[in-house]
Amino acid sequence: MPVKSLPRLAAVLASDAGEVRVELEAGRDAARRVTVRGRIDAELDLQCQRCLEPVRIAVHAEPHLAWVNSDEALAALPDEYEPLLSTDGRVALTELVTDELLLALPLVPRHEGDAACSGSFTAPAEIPAEPAEDRKRPFAELAKLKRGR
Repeated sequence: MPVKSLPRLAAVLASDAGEVRVELEAGRDAARRVTVRGRIDAELDLQCQRCLEPVRIAVHAEPHLAWVNSDEALAALPDEYEPLLSTDGRVALTELVTDELLLALPLVPRHEGDAACSGSFTAPAEIPAEPAEDRKRPFAELAKLKRGR
């Protein structure tokens, strides 16, 4: 499916170009729970947090979900599943794919290695400390004003 068809995902990207490959399979497990598992892969354009230029990052998710429709069913869900909450049993595929990809995005997208960043950003040199006598002390000035009353 095109990334453009996932507006919540496209809103956090540097570009909505590209495709998302989705392979999901629905079925029932041994306990007769409705389950969804599969793979979601995409190469997404994010903004590098080092140089602020676009960076293409491969994003991969392997959802292992079980449908739940109540808090009781959620509490009884084994740890091997993530909950897929839907009170009426219907799930929009685009919303499911969007949620999984948003969860799989890196917290801090960046180019691999410093050399890959095309920006001309350089770390600032250490700022020398000002001599103590040259620093302004605003509260000292207030104390002088208070004494002058």
